[in-house]
Amino acid sequence: MSAAWALQVATFSRSLTARLTTVLLVAFPPLMSVGMVMIARAADAAGPAAAKLAPYRDGTIGEAVTALSGQVVSVVALIGVGFAVAWLVGREWADRTLGSLFALPVTRGQIARAKLLVIAAWSAACITLAMALTAGALALADPGSFTGAVAGQLARVWVAGLLMAALALGFGWVAVRFRGYLGAAGAIIAVTAASQILAMLGLGAWVPYIAPAMWAGAGGPAEAAAIGPASLLAAAAFAGLAAWASVRAFARTRLG
Repeated sequence: MSAAWALQVATFSRSLTARLTTVLLVAFPPLMSVGMVMIARAADAAGPAAAKLAPYRDGTIGEAVTALSGQVVSVVALIGVGFAVAWLVGREWADRTLGSLFALPVTRGQIARAKLLVIAAWSAACITLAMALTAGALALADPGSFTGAVAGQLARVWVAGLLMAALALGFGWVAVRFRGYLGAAGAIIAVTAASQILAMLGLGAWVPYIAPAMWAGAGGPAEAAAIGPASLLAAAAFAGLAAWASVRAFARTRLG
């Protein structure tokens, strides 16, 4: 397993995909959540964007930042981690390197587990750093609004982000089935769009790709309160099942 791990760490760390998605996961949440709220609170925030910024003028700055970060982190985790796992799995077909894996002294199951573990460790580190930067930026922007309740909500957003990242590992199964990362990329876009529609229809509590985001406050306090432990456990179970299916599909793949 160590050989498979070392190979995947080297492959992923040197890729353009890793660099771009790292910037997305780490920089976008604090810049978007804190930046948008501060722009909304600016005295000259007017014009065509005023209506879009209006929701972020209510409550304290800390409350507005946590509400927005719940939306941002959930979406960024799903899309960013989804594209990363789709690339790391699907590249074996796109780059025509699948055949070389049969010559390695490790099984394809071990290789698949190493791929997902690399993505899982990387995404957890990125999301943790993003939330630390968000908390730090909020503390600098408005120390008075950084209360215990706000810190607790940011911790909830962090947990939801980790769960959304775990759910994204399932796109590895799509990459195997479509023998490349383009099919998985399409699935990521489709799932994101479908989740928005199902959430608007009020069906998000039992949809794995929606429940964590709602729990983090993406749909507002009322929707967050409606998400119980059972919904989160169901999402976590689905994430585990999808990751297992990804490993199994890659392990059973054949040349030709």
